[in-house]
Amino acid sequence: MQIRRRSLLVLLCLLACPLAVRAAEPAPAEAARAMVDSERKFYQTGQEKGTRAAFLAFLADEGVVFRPGPVNGQEAWSKRPENGLDLIWEPTFAAIARSGDFGYDTGPAKWKAKKEDEKPIGYGYFVSIWKKQKEGSWKVALDLGIETPEAVDKPEPLRMVVPEGEPRSKVDVETQRKALEEARSKFLNGAKANSADATLAVAAEELRVYRDGSFPAVGQSAAAELLRAKSGQMSFEPMGGDMSSSADLAYAYGKYSLIRNGTVEPGHFFQIWQTDSAGAWKLVLDWQQALPKEKS
Repeated sequence: MQIRRRSLLVLLCLLACPLAVRAAEPAPAEAARAMVDSERKFYQTGQEKGTRAAFLAFLADEGVVFRPGPVNGQEAWSKRPENGLDLIWEPTFAAIARSGDFGYDTGPAKWKAKKEDEKPIGYGYFVSIWKKQKEGSWKVALDLGIETPEAVDKPEPLRMVVPEGEPRSKVDVETQRKALEEARSKFLNGAKANSADATLAVAAEELRVYRDGSFPAVGQSAAAELLRAKSGQMSFEPMGGDMSSSADLAYAYGKYSLIRNGTVEPGHFFQIWQTDSAGAWKLVLDWQQALPKEKS
């Protein structure tokens, strides 16, 4: 009987272990808050130690920034001197994957040549991909932005979007990856004829479009206006990207070539894709930036 009782205790412990592990895993809402807290610590570090020090502290080892094309962020910021630039930003929108270890946020930014200056010399919006590291910290996997006019209104309060419903315990990652490739192929093929129509055909209802010189267009109606102002025949060359372990959030970046009104514009693109409530992949964020024109 003693042996049986001990065996039963061992069995109960073994059965309880997976439950204990699952209970310790953060829920998506909690993970989203941790990600946003890391963004705020990122900003605070910049205020206390300087912009360069902040980026070196919060960029992942393989983190990507655009200068103007994608480069390793640690290498790029290591080569930049701390020049006193005061970068001010805050997240106003954040979204997280079901896995709770992969997400993104965005919000307004402004910068001053020196902290003591009264007026900023530039305004914009940032977009950051965040990934939770093995030791538990959050690091920036990709960071980019746009320049915008000066905002008239105050920034909106932070809104966080987390997956609804029960976690999908059995996700076929390969199937989801193929579904994402099908959605992206639909976009890529359509863009060869009309980039605006192709984008809207795969867009989520709350698509966010980022272009230099304009505020982010949020929602299909506003996005359509911004997209069609510069629509044309586009081709794309992917250079990198990643997908969450829960296979519901992904991003891709690379080069594009836009043919419009007889001219060719080269540049870089970045897209975030997310599955909707039905499990279909939708484009939720689209960023493009033309390469600087060569001086004659």
